[in-house]
Amino acid sequence: MFVNSPESEPESEFEELHITAQNVGGITDGELTLSPGVTLLSGENASNKSSFLRGLAAVLGGPTPPIKSDADRGRVTLRTDENEYFLELSNENGDPIVTDAERFSDRTDLCELFVALGETNPIRQRLLTDGDLYELLMRPVDTAEIEAEIERLKERKDRLDERLVELDRSEDRLPTLRTRATTLREDREEIETALREKREAIDERDAETDGDDVLDDLKEKRSERESVRDRIETQREAIRSLEDELEAVREQRDEPGTAESSRDVDAIESEIEGLHHQKQQLTSTINALSPIVEMNDQLLDDEREIPEEMKSDEIVAELDPASRTITCWTCGSTVEREEIAEQVRVVQEIIQEKRQQRETITERIRSLEEEKRQLERQRDDRERLAEKEQSIEAEIDRREETLSELRDEKAALDDEIESLQADAETLDERDDELLELHGEVSDLEYERGQLENELTELEREIEELEAELENRDDLEAERESVATRLREQRERIETLERDLVTTFNESMQQVLDVLDYENVERVWIERLAGDGDAPSATDFELHIVRSNESGAAYEDTVDSLSKSEREVIGLVVAFAGYLVHDVASELPFIVIDAVEMLDADRIRGLLDYFEDHTEYVVAAVLPEEARELEETYPTVSTATFAARS
Repeated sequence: MFVNSPESEPESEFEELHITAQNVGGITDGELTLSPGVTLLSGENASNKSSFLRGLAAVLGGPTPPIKSDADRGRVTLRTDENEYFLELSNENGDPIVTDAERFSDRTDLCELFVALGETNPIRQRLLTDGDLYELLMRPVDTAEIEAEIERLKERKDRLDERLVELDRSEDRLPTLRTRATTLREDREEIETALREKREAIDERDAETDGDDVLDDLKEKRSERESVRDRIETQREAIRSLEDELEAVREQRDEPGTAESSRDVDAIESEIEGLHHQKQQLTSTINALSPIVEMNDQLLDDEREIPEEMKSDEIVAELDPASRTITCWTCGSTVEREEIAEQVRVVQEIIQEKRQQRETITERIRSLEEEKRQLERQRDDRERLAEKEQSIEAEIDRREETLSELRDEKAALDDEIESLQADAETLDERDDELLELHGEVSDLEYERGQLENELTELEREIEELEAELENRDDLEAERESVATRLREQRERIETLERDLVTTFNESMQQVLDVLDYENVERVWIERLAGDGDAPSATDFELHIVRSNESGAAYEDTVDSLSKSEREVIGLVVAFAGYLVHDVASELPFIVIDAVEMLDADRIRGLLDYFEDHTEYVVAAVLPEEARELEETYPTVSTATFAARS
């Protein structure tokens, strides 16, 4: 097992962690206690430092580690004072498969990008190939969800703006409506005064005569006709209201959000199914290639695990390790280690390309599923509006039929009244006056009914407008809240982008000052915003500023960087993402491997910088660097473990 050096027991407010690994990489059985702060993992090349750190990263939430080639099962455990986290693996046809797990975090993206800073870290790899940093640094941000939320907030704000404009127009109309209502009340009062006078006159005439059945019938028929007139007007008003509602429904049906789309749900489902098939093929390819990389990495990294029949003891190989040869485990021919390393790099690039293709397909599937849901909502809206349209049309037809019946009834009453009036013409002059008074009363009652209908509708409209205006403050407050949230969502991605750039630039300068690269004056990222609003319109461009022997500064390319410089920049880029995405709140760890290109002083400067921002930093170093650093940091040796494996 691993042995802790005597200096590795610092006091801290944070708890110690106990990590064990069985049959992971080249490890049979390894164990260490991890103290808060920086811990060094010391060992020669091929002593399984990387294997142990891969196991640690995996139980934290990172990528699945390889299983020892001669084992069927593997396990990694992380124990705190209160909890135990674990990862159980099985070997299925050469592939490591997770059979059971309780990881420290389920944020695999955060762990892979910003915690597990080994040689295969995607950001470090991207720096070596001068790739796109934006996609990796922004990967934890669900930009699709942010854009969908922006669209929802925009639609809500537009509806509120329209409603507030309508309220402004209503408020402008309100004085006119109130004036018209006052006029109608005055007119109604005048008509009621005239009606009282006419009825008093009729009463006087009735007192002077015995009355006549013709006049009584005429009065009754005129009253019936007035009632029918009122019912006719009510039906007309109802039909006009229904026609307005029908027009509104048809306009809503023809709006872009509910109009028939040229896209078909079945076609989208078919495309999604095809994309899932492509994604499955890419996953199969990645799963098939990954064990090849892992095995060859293990062969190159851990020479002790190479079977004797796969080694070649050429004398020249002792002088030039890069030219050392190995018997290829696939074809049996003898090849140089450097050639295998190059082929591994090519396969790694293929795997990375396949992963990017898979991510693109995943994003496309998400987009299509959202489009499908939108089309289904539009279809449901169209069906609902069609049903409502049919219901309104049926109601209009019913009321028009009723209106036609009422018109027929009124026509019949007109005929009866005309006949009764003809009979009444035979009465004497006093009866003529009484007949005329009855006619005037009938006309006044009809006019009053019309005024009352108009006044009732007007008062209802005024009441509704006043109630709506009372709620304007609430609408304005909601509109301001929506506008604020919309602004925040629009600025959220840009803020993250700017924070990443600022954090990297500041961190990089501080690290450069500490590591003292003589001819590198500055390394900085520039945020390049495109013409569109989508995140894809933005890019990060890396700039290198060097100085020549005379001290003059000039801009250089990434290709000119040494491997050491690229590795340091990759670590700082990943660390900038660690800070901006607040990874420490989820995963207070940084696991560093493959820093052999740095000397002890530069490793110390880098680790001190990382230690200021997280609770646990674990770094793998060679024994010569460990000897210079063991007085500064707790150091764990792999010596006894290597002997056992």
